[in-house]
Parts: sequence; structure tokens; C-alpha cells
Amino acid sequence: MTVFQPLYSGSSGNCSLVTNDLCGHGGALLIDAGVSCRAILEGLSQAQVQPCQLSGILITHEHSDHIKGLRVFAKRFRTPVYASPEVLAYLQQENYLPEDYPAFALSEPAEISGMLVSPFDTPHDSVHSLGFRIDTAQGKSIGIATDLGTVTESVRAGLMGCDLAMVESNYDASMLECSSYPYYLKRRIRGNYGHLDNLGCAEELAELAKTGTCQFVLCHLSEENNLPELALQTVYGRLAQDGISAGDFRLQAACRQLPSPQMVL
Repeated sequence: MTVFQPLYSGSSGNCSLVTNDLCGHGGALLIDAGVSCRAILEGLSQAQVQPCQLSGILITHEHSDHIKGLRVFAKRFRTPVYASPEVLAYLQQENYLPEDYPAFALSEPAEISGMLVSPFDTPHDSVHSLGFRIDTAQGKSIGIATDLGTVTESVRAGLMGCDLAMVESNYDASMLECSSYPYYLKRRIRGNYGHLDNLGCAEELAELAKTGTCQFVLCHLSEENNLPELALQTVYGRLAQDGISAGDFRLQAACRQLPSPQMVL
């Protein structure tokens, strides 16, 4: 059995968990460590996963809301870390990981504890931002694409055909436009290397639904420029345009400060 659970999601910190048949001695993967070590441990405890059961930590990119707790967690547990070569260099330069730490550059698909992890590029203003496709031995697949300004062919190829997709739904365009954010920040968020809005996310989920994806998680919602109800309604409305009823898929918006409900594949 494969279980996906967002532990925390938003500009204040991001961390998600994939477990694959732990009762049969499978593995677990953490995606990002953007909250404190204490919060990570609390999230794992609620998910009934011990730190020693983690086979690896996948890092999407080096922004603080994705690596905030990594230094302390890595020092305590030495869980292997996987990221792009550029992000690994950053983590070592900034002393998030010591030189002798088990850290691995992820440029090609790699098998990690019975799961095939395939990285794909995401357009974001970082040293190198990745999304991940995780395929299990049971034939289930999870696609993760957070922090992306637009949906590129690389992103779409990584997500297409997944059983479950977690995609950024960062902001509502009208709320951002009316917000107190300075112009330069609004421009950065709206840019092709910024963040994806509700409508852009909904458009992509509609395409994924056509290829069989039936579980969706909206992630990285802005606290100032979005509302979970608004993001969810945008997706429901867009899928309804294609004749896809709410009973045909499962949808949730990941919670900001506590673990979200588990999604079983």
C-alpha cells in the first residue's frame, strides 16, 4: 500500500511524506524539510512513521520554506538527501550538510527503497528547482510539482498519467492584484519563474484528469493571496467544464500548519 500525506504546505514551510508498504518493510520518503525539525518529527509521529524508516529526503530547491529544518534533522538522523547537483552544492556551502554526509545528486531516475524517483525541471527562481515523479513496485505513481511559474512540457511529462498529483495553486489573480504587495513582488510571483495561480493549476489538473489521474492535492497556497475554498472551487469548476463530476476524483487543499488527511493509492 502506498500512502501520500502533505505534512505542511505554504510559504511558511513545506514537507510531504510518501510511505510504500511499510508493513512489508518498504520505505518512506520525505519531500522537502521546510519546517523546524521539531515540526517534522511531530508530523512523522502523527503519520505513525519513525525517522529511522525514512529512506531519503528529496529536496525540490533551496528556498528556506523547503529546507528550514534540514540542518538539524540531518545532524540528528543522517537520512540520505537527494537533490539537483546545484542544490547539493548550495546545501554544503551553507553548512546544511557536512562534506561526509550521504547526499546524492539526482539528475536521472534513481531507485530508492523500492521506489523509482524521476526528477524533472520546474521553472522557478532558484539555483535549480525540481519536481518528482515517484513510481512504486505496486504500479502506483505520484507526481509532485510545487513552486513553478508555469506548466512546461517537462512538468507535464513528469505528471502525466500519475495516480495522484500534487500541484501548486499559490494565488488567486484578483487577490494578488488587490494585495498590499509591492509591484516588484507581484511581478515576480506572476512571472514564468514565480508561482502558479489557481486557474493555471486548475487547467493542468483538467489535462491530468483526462489521462487517468483521480487524486489531486493543491499545495503551497498563499496565506495572503488565496483561500483554500477559492482554490478548490476553481478546480471543481474547471473540471466540471469537461464533464468530470466531483464523484470521479478526490481533491484536497494541503493544510498550512498541520498534517493533511492521508491519500491512499
